[in-house]
Amino acid sequence: MKALFKNIIAAIMLMSLTATFTACEEDSPENIHSVDELGGKWSWITDTGDAGDCDVNISTINDMIVIQNFQNQGSSETITAEVKGDAFNFDGTLANGMFTITEGRGTILSNWTVMKLSYTISDGNTTERITATLTQSPLAAKKK
Repeated sequence: MKALFKNIIAAIMLMSLTATFTACEEDSPENIHSVDELGGKWSWITDTGDAGDCDVNISTINDMIVIQNFQNQGSSETITAEVKGDAFNFDGTLANGMFTITEGRGTILSNWTVMKLSYTISDGNTTERITATLTQSPLAAKKK
């Protein structure tokens, strides 16, 4: 009976030890990139809609990005978004409130050198859905 009891205790300890080491496996990092990597000059290519193509400048503040010259509306026209993981949402106004941006979503791809944007823009009369691809300038990407 004593031997059986020792075997049961040994089995429980072995299972407990196995569970401990299994639980300690290294987790993959959720986000290995920094928002600061998104700063710099980007090329804007409109995929759908009538936004045109242009260059934009992105600056960063903590977990926020500020896209300057949004939709080729001028250097003083900016949209701000908080980056969470590899995505962000945005809205706002452009051209002194003439255009309203809603339902804005962005996804960061290709080792943080490409962004896909999708949003709705309205001037009060016409509403249009825009999708665009932003590609980081090769010079900005080399700084990393």
